[in-house]
Amino acid sequence: MIPAAASPAARPCPAQAAAYSYRAFGLAIASDLALPELVRTAPADTPDLVIRCVDTGRAFPEPEAEGTFRFGDDTCFLLYPQIGAFRIAAPSLIEVEPRPGVDPALIAFPLLGPVMALLLQMRGAFLLHGSALADPAGATPAFAFLGDKGAGKSTTAAAFLRAGYDLLTDDIIAIEGQGENAARIAPAFPQVKLTRAASGALADAALGRRPDVPLVRDKHRFLIHAGFAEAPRAPGHFFLLTRGPALAIRPLDPKERMKAFLRFSYGTRFGPAAITPAIAARHARACAALAHSAEAAILTVPDNLAALDAVVDRVAAHLAECA
Repeated sequence: MIPAAASPAARPCPAQAAAYSYRAFGLAIASDLALPELVRTAPADTPDLVIRCVDTGRAFPEPEAEGTFRFGDDTCFLLYPQIGAFRIAAPSLIEVEPRPGVDPALIAFPLLGPVMALLLQMRGAFLLHGSALADPAGATPAFAFLGDKGAGKSTTAAAFLRAGYDLLTDDIIAIEGQGENAARIAPAFPQVKLTRAASGALADAALGRRPDVPLVRDKHRFLIHAGFAEAPRAPGHFFLLTRGPALAIRPLDPKERMKAFLRFSYGTRFGPAAITPAIAARHARACAALAHSAEAAILTVPDNLAALDAVVDRVAAHLAECA
């Protein structure tokens, strides 16, 4: 597995370096690994991020072993025994050592999720766990859905896609530029993950099913054929999803907004070990700034997929009232 100084080689890695160029989260990316979730681009002269496949020749632990996670201000290491090892060696470099024989599609789950989140945090972005969308006409700022696991963030986002809105991101909301009072949500990549029931209810949306992979059975992956926002958008509204008997929206005051942004911050999912003193201070300032500049409300939705159209109409009316 990846040591302090890894040297590229070839076991499950490509024989030659970086044949792929992508853009995600506002970064020009040069990658040794094919990542079909991301938007392909022309190669950048100086990429913001290099994803390098390495082979240390070390044996992996048994697939059933516990993972290993080490966090820091400048470097991080994450080992998923069934998938591979990932080292953020610098804010511009991720080293990946796939487990021999692993399905390549599995690599993207940690790489484009927790690993990318830690790198974005290292680069100064403030991260929330949710889904963000934008009005393609630009009539309102971007809006986002936050909530606990299973709250319906991706399902609600897909309903807005079906209604003609553009997706900015599903899972990691990366907000940049808050220190300069120019906060923007960076577009991630055109994919949503939906439960079997939700994907059936949204079958008429412009979504393309991607192949299922082992180890990930609770949700299906869908590429977005149309409706992906390519430019950053200013964050304006955040909706905290909860379940209830009737559809309702209750605005939050600044103190409640601060608590909500702290609760649904992506970085806190890694536990206290990932929040170094420097990151904690930056994190608190970002939550306070967003609570001051953006609106937030509790969005109560019925536990019924047939209500999705009504949710879209109610949220759209609320956004129009606030414009």
